[in-house]
Amino acid sequence: MEIMQHDTDEIDINFLKLFHILLSKLHIILLCGLLFGLLAYGAVYLLITPKYMASTMLYVNNASTKENTTTITQSDLYASSQLVNTYSAIITSESFLGQVIVDADIDLEVEELAKQLEIESVNDTEAFRVTVMDEDPKAAARIANAIADIAPTQIPTIVDGSSVKVIDYASIPTDIAKPNYRKFTLIGIMLGLGISMLVILLREIMDTTIKSESDLEEWNLPTLGVVPDFAEAKKHKSYGYSYGNQNVGR
Repeated sequence: MEIMQHDTDEIDINFLKLFHILLSKLHIILLCGLLFGLLAYGAVYLLITPKYMASTMLYVNNASTKENTTTITQSDLYASSQLVNTYSAIITSESFLGQVIVDADIDLEVEELAKQLEIESVNDTEAFRVTVMDEDPKAAARIANAIADIAPTQIPTIVDGSSVKVIDYASIPTDIAKPNYRKFTLIGIMLGLGISMLVILLREIMDTTIKSESDLEEWNLPTLGVVPDFAEAKKHKSYGYSYGNQNVGR
């Protein structure tokens, strides 16, 4: 039990020593974190083109299920929400996007424009949102509004007994949607802190040199001799050790 207690105490002392080492190098760790954060921000700023997001909201009217009733049932809502998938396929079709490109006056291929669109149901309701991501905020708004203008007239010609109404038109975005500069900067800071601490700890663990008498005491080794600090002794115009008022040495 004593040996286990001794081993445990020794481990605790080692961890405490490592903690004090990290604490003594805190300024280096913080500097590395700041440096990595700035590098991450600069890399994202220079290498990734910012994109803006504009959205329009549309309403799906499932008229075919309401011909003989004035009430809206759960099945009606389910049928309307399922129509969102159908409308999504129509909106991303080549003919529909071709008309959007003409009306929005943009220089994009149909395949490129399709990759910039995201269509999703709003909380499983009869409403759905069309989101456009583009490097030009004005172009993103034009594309979204062109979709909002074309959908109510073109979709009913394809899906019988259905209609689409515009809830919200898109406005020109002012904030960058991607990339998230704050996120990448925080990741850089965390990497800088982690890497700097790892390097400091590895250097300390791998360093087996004896620097002081306390290092010998940790290994239970006797002190055979001590080399005096000649630089310190020179300041006092003496070499070696001092005993009382007499200097041993020169």
